[in-house]
Amino acid sequence: MRHFTSLLLLLLLLLLFLTLAAPASAQTRPGLLLPVGGGYTDTYNALAQHAIANARGETVHILVLASTYATNPNSITQAEFQQNMKDGGERRLQVEGACQRNLPPGSSLTCKVELLPIFTREDASKPENLAYFTDDVAMIYILGGDQEIGMGAILGTPVEERINQLHAAGAIVAGTSAGAAMLSRAMIVSLQTNYSNEGGLFFGSTRLSNSETQRGFDFGLRSAVIDQHFYQRARMGRLLTVITQPGLPHLGVGIDAYTGVVVDDEVLRDVFGLYTVTILDAETYHAADSARYVTFSPDRPPLLSLRNVLLHLMSPGDVTYDLKTRSFSLAAAPARIERDFEVLRTPPGAGTLFLAGDLSETLKDSPILKRFVEVAGGAGANIVVIAEGGASISANERFAKKYADALNNLGAHASVLVPDEQGNYPPLPSDAAAFVIAGKDASKMKPPAWLEEPWRAGKPILADNAAAPLFGAYYSAHGPTPDDSEQEEIAVQRSFWQGRTTIQPGVGYLNITVEPQLLADLRFGRLFSLAYNHPDLLAIGLNKDTALEINEQGATVLGENAVFVLDLRHAARKLGTNDGFIIANALLDTFAPGETSQIVRVMANADLLAE
Repeated sequence: MRHFTSLLLLLLLLLLFLTLAAPASAQTRPGLLLPVGGGYTDTYNALAQHAIANARGETVHILVLASTYATNPNSITQAEFQQNMKDGGERRLQVEGACQRNLPPGSSLTCKVELLPIFTREDASKPENLAYFTDDVAMIYILGGDQEIGMGAILGTPVEERINQLHAAGAIVAGTSAGAAMLSRAMIVSLQTNYSNEGGLFFGSTRLSNSETQRGFDFGLRSAVIDQHFYQRARMGRLLTVITQPGLPHLGVGIDAYTGVVVDDEVLRDVFGLYTVTILDAETYHAADSARYVTFSPDRPPLLSLRNVLLHLMSPGDVTYDLKTRSFSLAAAPARIERDFEVLRTPPGAGTLFLAGDLSETLKDSPILKRFVEVAGGAGANIVVIAEGGASISANERFAKKYADALNNLGAHASVLVPDEQGNYPPLPSDAAAFVIAGKDASKMKPPAWLEEPWRAGKPILADNAAAPLFGAYYSAHGPTPDDSEQEEIAVQRSFWQGRTTIQPGVGYLNITVEPQLLADLRFGRLFSLAYNHPDLLAIGLNKDTALEINEQGATVLGENAVFVLDLRHAARKLGTNDGFIIANALLDTFAPGETSQIVRVMANADLLAE
């Protein structure tokens, strides 16, 4: 009996221990990560709400880290230090204001927001600076700037160790722009010198830190790599090149400016702010394994060719994505996909169709024009040139003459066809062997139904820039992206909201949709709008100095950059609370110049993880 009583007492003590330990265990759960793709004011409220919910006691204690403002992680002048403190102080005031605005009515909580005077490794080793990192810190917020310098100033220092400790104990770590980049262990630094975002798919384009001496935070994402300002700066190419490299995560998270996402133990949830978060999965359908670099010019680096990148799009709304299991709550990825590209063929007897992304700045000796002249019959071929979408008929005539001059220099006999003041064209010349139609502004152009008869009779057509989309089933009726920053945001990022892209029917020579100048003019939103609203059609993204040559046999990429194919035929779709696109299981391909036979059929089995 005494033995039984002792055993019972032991069990009761054990139960009491577990009961008391449970809350402590919950308190030591690592904190959330809140990466923001850039900008400040549109995400402050959400950040403040998370900090308030994570308050330790009666004070919402937020630390603002601006080491990303520095120009050198090892030294700083007094003038630069003072300027950084002034600029960072303005952000501190904004964060403090957001915290105060979001306190619950009648709450006894107070806000304490401090700017850390840490810009160099020396700063990150000072005991007086380490004293800011008290146990009651609810959030550490990292500002935008230079992620390589920002991380270099604290890596391996007492400050980094203390941030690690606080995060492990439940403190939230948030960051915008460069601060977001620091929240993945493998950290994108920048494009290499002499590379632009248009060149992101070229070999060696992107600098990455992923070693013990150069990296993001150790507690940052391990299953994926973060990129920011994603569509605002057309960074699709550079993220694809990173996630297809051996030894790196084959998942990418592209966060657009003015947008953030909650990362909770490698689960993405609760997108906040204005726009989208993109997940690129090069693992599930083995895109990284089959990726290859194509050499197409002695003057250019090899270009990345990819098939079957699984793409998901998140907007504010009730969806989650688990990076560990590669699963999206909207819909599971199909276990097997079988895709054909038969729509990228012309009907029997029809002329070859050249769809170009913008040749207007490189017309002289253009290889694409040379190929078109060859298909049109070679030297002496009579080619009619038409231009639309300009400010006036005379402007269109001048624009068309640029193409005609370039064609004549290649041995063709090119002439310009000019409409009357009502926009009506005279009868087409009976001896015309081929046609070129070009334009800058699709909103001012009409689909050229009058070219269908000669095209179906075998006459080749080259459609450049804004003219190229008119030959598909539907097109986005918009002009070039404006230079004004506010108008650019509307054109580039708000085009990911349903109804913000004007979509018109094209002539439908091919049952596809097309968007030119995809990278150079930041037009991914238009491409996604076309695909979302017509998911049964392939959406083709053309780039500058690049074209598709399409004939009865199939399609061949010509030029200097990749052609993107966005395929929603296996996708699930819904709208977020802001009418932003939410897409599960889209497929993305990139085709390099010279690739042709591969644009016929693609099959893949999924490598799916058990949940």
